[in-house]
Amino acid sequence: MIGHMLRSSWKIALFAVLGAFASPVNAQLLDAAALDSVRIFRSLERAMLDPDHVFRLDLSDQKLKEVPDLRRFKNLNALDLSHNRLRTLPTWIAELPHLQELRVSRNKLMEFPEGICRLSHLKRLDLSRNALTGLPKCMGGLKELTSLDLWDNDLMDFPAQIAGMEALRFLDLRNIQFEIPEMERIDGLFPRAKVYFSQPCNCGAQP
Repeated sequence: MIGHMLRSSWKIALFAVLGAFASPVNAQLLDAAALDSVRIFRSLERAMLDPDHVFRLDLSDQKLKEVPDLRRFKNLNALDLSHNRLRTLPTWIAELPHLQELRVSRNKLMEFPEGICRLSHLKRLDLSRNALTGLPKCMGGLKELTSLDLWDNDLMDFPAQIAGMEALRFLDLRNIQFEIPEMERIDGLFPRAKVYFSQPCNCGAQP
């Protein structure tokens, strides 16, 4: 009896030690295969019932004018806010440290939400079909970003510092009017990426 109790106590102590060394970051940051296979929560109410098991949250097409507070979803890896009425994103977006995918297409953003620059594990960012006029220099700190969709915005400012996104492999800049020299400059910032442009406008050219 005493031996059994000692063995049980030893096992409990061992699990406690192993738990102390376990990394919550590694446990919460899913690899691509795991992220593709987890459940997608499409109801905020249902997600609130089990926040620790919410890895993907889809709040698209809900006529949102502001983003509800999602900071309780500490394991959130993918967030879809597409097709809403958002004019900005909250600064606390930076407090979702495991976010790897963020989709905010088809909204009304005019300024790039700089909190996104602090999402160090962000890999895919979709801001297509907004009204963005420029990009911040801090985007160069998105070292893991591989895909950036900016299709159909009003971009005029494209700072050289964003070349720091060295992992970038896909950049969509279609339906944005750039002069040919600017297109060549942007293309040169990302030698490893496939950059998509629309045909340059020759509207001012003389016949």
